[in-house]
This record gives sequence, C-alpha cells and structure tokens, in this order.
Amino acid sequence: MTIKQYLQLAGRLTPFILVVLGLLSIVVAAFLVAIALGWLILGLSLILVGYILSPKQGKTE
Repeated sequence: MTIKQYLQLAGRLTPFILVVLGLLSIVVAAFLVAIALGWLILGLSLILVGYILSPKQGKTE
C-alpha cells in the first residue's frame, strides 16, 4: 500500500477510533469511581463496539 492509501484508510477509521477512545475514557473514569461500576461499563462498551462492528442485514459494501 502507498502512503496515500494509508491516509485514506486512516481517514475512514477516524470516527470509529474516536468512539473507542471515548468509551475507553468513560471506562477508566468508572473504574476510578468503583470497581463494580467499571466492570459494568466495560461490558456495555464491549457490547456497543461489537454492535458497531457487526454486519448489518441487507447492507452490502
């Protein structure tokens, strides 16, 4: 791959990366408040990321 292709890929992945970093910051804050709350938020965040990455019905790219 050329540098231009890498830059295009990074541009397409930027919103997803920002969502994951935002969820990570929320998880860290929850762990600072309480351990149980941190595990709960971590589980919910993983479910949300799995939903975002799962293939959608009737949508082909």
